[in-house]
Amino acid sequence: MVGWGAEALLEREEEISQLRSAVGDSWDGVGRLVLIEGPAGIGKTSLVAAAREMSAEVGMNVRAARGAELEQSFAFGVVRQLFDSLLAGAGDAERGRWLTGAAELAAPLFDPRAAMEEPDGDAIYPRLHGLYWLCSNISRERPLALLIDDAQWADEPSLAFLGFLARRLEELPILLAAAIRVVEADAPESLQALRVDPAAHFLKPRGLSADSIKQVLSGQIGGEVQERFARACHEATAGNPFLVGELVRELQEGGVAPLDANAAEIGTLVPQRVADAVLARLRRVSPSAPSLARALAILGDGASVRHAAALAEVDEQTAIETAAAMRAGNLLGDEAGLSFAHPIIRAAIYHSVLPAERPALHAQAARLLHERGATPERIAAQILLADEIREPWMAEQLRLAAASALALGAPRSAASYLQRALALEPDDSDRAPLLARLGHAEVLAGLPEAEEHLWAAVHFAGDADERAEVAIELAQLFKYTARAPRAVELLSDLPPAKESALNERVQTEILSAALISDTAHELLADRLAALKPPAGYARSDRERLELVVVAFERLLANRPKGDLLELLARAGPGPAWTEERILLPPGLITAAAMLSYCDQLDEAEALCNAVIERSRKRGSPTSLSIALPLRAQLAYRRGDLSDALADAEAAFQLASDAGAASDALGLNPLATIANVAVEQQRADSELQELLARTDRTLDRDTLHVNLTLQARARLLLALGRAREALDQLLEFARLPPTFATRTPAFIAWRSDAALIMHHLGDRAEAERLAAEEVALAQQMGAPRAIGIALRAHGLVQDPSSIEVLREAARVLERSPARLEHARALVDLGATMRRTGERAASRTPLRDGHDLAVLCGAARLAERARQEIAASGARAAPVGTRGVASLTPSERRVAELAAQGSTNRDIAQTLFITEKTVETHLGHVYDKLGVRSRHSLRDLLPQPDAQASPTFG
Repeated sequence: MVGWGAEALLEREEEISQLRSAVGDSWDGVGRLVLIEGPAGIGKTSLVAAAREMSAEVGMNVRAARGAELEQSFAFGVVRQLFDSLLAGAGDAERGRWLTGAAELAAPLFDPRAAMEEPDGDAIYPRLHGLYWLCSNISRERPLALLIDDAQWADEPSLAFLGFLARRLEELPILLAAAIRVVEADAPESLQALRVDPAAHFLKPRGLSADSIKQVLSGQIGGEVQERFARACHEATAGNPFLVGELVRELQEGGVAPLDANAAEIGTLVPQRVADAVLARLRRVSPSAPSLARALAILGDGASVRHAAALAEVDEQTAIETAAAMRAGNLLGDEAGLSFAHPIIRAAIYHSVLPAERPALHAQAARLLHERGATPERIAAQILLADEIREPWMAEQLRLAAASALALGAPRSAASYLQRALALEPDDSDRAPLLARLGHAEVLAGLPEAEEHLWAAVHFAGDADERAEVAIELAQLFKYTARAPRAVELLSDLPPAKESALNERVQTEILSAALISDTAHELLADRLAALKPPAGYARSDRERLELVVVAFERLLANRPKGDLLELLARAGPGPAWTEERILLPPGLITAAAMLSYCDQLDEAEALCNAVIERSRKRGSPTSLSIALPLRAQLAYRRGDLSDALADAEAAFQLASDAGAASDALGLNPLATIANVAVEQQRADSELQELLARTDRTLDRDTLHVNLTLQARARLLLALGRAREALDQLLEFARLPPTFATRTPAFIAWRSDAALIMHHLGDRAEAERLAAEEVALAQQMGAPRAIGIALRAHGLVQDPSSIEVLREAARVLERSPARLEHARALVDLGATMRRTGERAASRTPLRDGHDLAVLCGAARLAERARQEIAASGARAAPVGTRGVASLTPSERRVAELAAQGSTNRDIAQTLFITEKTVETHLGHVYDKLGVRSRHSLRDLLPQPDAQASPTFG
C-alpha cells in the first residue's frame, strides 16, 4: 500500500539537507528554530518524521507533539504532550534534576492537583520561565529535539512557550521544529510572532513534479506509465503528496492502468473525492471501522480505545482489532492512544457527519468523559462544541476547567469556558459570580469584553459586598486603561459594604485615582483639600496611600523636598511595601517616582525591585509593565543608559504582548528608549522610526504625556528640527493645570525650551524661562533639578556665565545624576575654552568625557572629544574601569558570582538567560581587570541582607 511518507520525500533533498544541518548544530550546542510551512498534504508531516529520525540517530532526546483543532482551548496541551510521558516515566532522581531551580515553576503544568492550589492570576510568565529552565535542564544531560506537527492548531499558551523558547534557543542544545499550514491574517498573535522570529529558518516544500509522480506510479502500480497519464495525475493533484497517495490507491483498487487512454478518468478521482475515498477505505477495513473512526473524529486525537469504543457503541475487543486494521491501512498513526495518520483523514471523516448531528455527538462524548472521570478540560472541550445542548452538570465542569486554566496562566482558555457556562446558566441569581469570574479572566487576557461582563456582574450582584468586590476590579480596569475618572464615578456611587475592609479598599481605589488622572484629581478636589496626613507611621494601606497623596499634592505645589520625604518616610518604613504577599500596594509606584524626583534613586529602585521580583515570581505582567518603566527612568536619571534601555525594551515588549504598545503602557517605556537613542547617537533612521512610533494622539489626562512630549522634542532636536522640538516643549504650558507640574524635578522642560529659544535667537524669552526654572528648582531643592536649571541659565546668558556653569557642575556632583553632571562639565569646559581659558578647560572636559563614556552617552562623549581637541590637547582616555564603572545589572551579577553562584544560578535568580550572565560577567572582568569570579570576592564588598527601604 502507498503511504504519504515515501513519495513525500521525493524531491526533498534540500529540505532534508537543511534539517540535517539543524540537527547537527543543535547537537553541537547551537539551538535552531525550523518552521516547515505549506498547505495540507504537501509533506510537512513527513519532514517532521524525518527530523525525528535524524535526531534519534544522533542520540538526541526526542519529544514530539501534534496540534489538534478540538484541543485549542486545552491550556498547555501541546506542552503536556511534549513532556508528560517523559516526566511520568522518570525516576525521582531524574525528575528532581529536571524540575530543580526555576524549572519548578513549570511543575504545576504536569500535576493537576498542584495547579488547582496555585494562586489565581496571570501566571503564564513564571510557567514560560519554568518551562525554559525545564528544557535547559533536560538538554544539559542530552541534546533535546522538540518536534511539533500542525502547530497552527496548538493552544495559545503552548504557542507562547514556543515563542519564548525560540528567542532563547541560541545558547541551548535544542532543536525546535514546527510544521505549520500557511498562516492566515487572523492567526493567533503568538503564531505570527513565531513566524517573524529573526532566528526562524523556513522550509517550504513544493508539490511533486510530473516526473516524480511518474516514478511513484511506476513503483506502486507497476509497468510503464505513459506520459499523458502522468501529466493528468500531476494536474489533478498539483503534485500534493497526500493527494498523489490517495489517487494511487484509487487507481489500484479500480484496476486503472497507467495508459494515456485512461488519462481522462483522472479528473474524476481527485481531489473532489478524497473524503469518499477515505470513507470507502474505512468500510473495506471492517464493518465497525466507520463508527470507530467517527467516534475518534468527535473525541479528537489521543483518545483511549475505551472511550472511542463506548462512543462508537462497539465492545472494547472489537475496537482494538479494528484499530489495528486501520493502522495497517495507514488510516491511524502509531502514537499512543488513537490518532489519525493525517489531519486530512480526520477532517474527511468529521465532515462526513452532518452539521446538525455534530452537537449531539459532542454532548454524548462530554457525558461519556464526565461519567468516566476525565479531566474537566477534556470534558469542557466537548461541551464547547455541543452548541445549545445543556445538562445540569455541564456548567460546573466548565467552571472547574476555567479554574484550572486560570491557575496555569491561560485566561483566554478560561474565558472561553466561562462564556459557555454563562450561556448554560438560566438563573439570574447565579449569573453574578459567573459574570465576575468571566470578567476577571477577560481582564487578565486583555479581552475587550471584560468591561461589559464586569458591568453586568455589578448589576446582578446579590448584595453590597459582592457588588463592591466586582466594582473594584472594574475600577482597576478603568485605571489601567487611562479612564480613572470613570473609576471614581463608579466607586463613589456604591452603597456601603457590610465588611469594613471592603469599604477601605473602595476608598483606597478612589483616592489612588487622583495620582494618575487630572480629571480624577479635579473630581476629588474637595476631598484632597480636606485630606490630613495621619499622625505617625502608616498602619494600613489606606493610611499609607493618604500619606503618599498628601506628598503628591506637595509635589504639585513644588514644596521643598524635605516636606515630601518626611511624609514618604512615614509611609515606607518596615516591611509594608516589600511584604511578599502584596504584589503592588496602592501608591507604591507614585511614592517611588517621588523619591526619584527628590534624588533618592537607591530607595526608589529598592521599591521597584521588590515589585519586579514579586511580579516575576507570581507571573504578573500587569505589575511588571508598571514597575519596569519606572526603573528604566531611574537608570536614565542616574546615567546608566544600558540598564535604562534593557528595562524600557522589556516593558515595551510587555505592552506589545498586551496589545497596548500605542497606549500609555507602551509610550512610557518608549519615551525612555527614545531618550537613550539620542544619548547613544543612534542613526537618524532609527531616531525617525522612534519619532513615528511616538506620534500618537496623546491623552492629556495622564502623566505619561509629559514623558512622551519631552522625548519627542529631544528626537526632533537631534534630527536638526529645532523649531518643531520647541513646539513640542511649549505644549507643556497648555497641559491641564494638575499635571503641568510646576516642579522641574519631574521634567525640566523650561530648561530644554530655553536652550532651543537661545539657539533660534529669542534670547530674552530664553533667559526669562531659564531663570524661572532656576527659581522653581531651588524652591523644591532637588540637586539634579537645580543643576539642570543652572546649566541652562548659564548657557542662555549673553555671554555664557562660567560661574553659573561651575555652580551647576558643583551641585550635580552632589547628586546621583552622572549624565547631567557630565553634560554640565562639558558645557563648562567648552565655555571656558571659547573665552580663552584653553588649558584650564581641559580638566572639566576630560572629567565630563570620562563620565559620558561611563554612562554610555556616545553623543556627549564625542562632543567632549571634539572640545578637547579644540583646546589643543589629545582626547581623554576612556575612563571605564573600576567597581564604580559597573552598571547596576553588572553589579548584581558580579555580587552573586562573588558569593559563589554559578552562571546558571544567577540566571535563574535574576530571570535572565545564561548568555546574558556571560555577557555581563565579560564586561565585569574587563572593567575590573580580572579573569575569574574568584578574584571578584576581594574587589566587591559582600552585600548585607537586604533591608526594607527607608526614606529621608
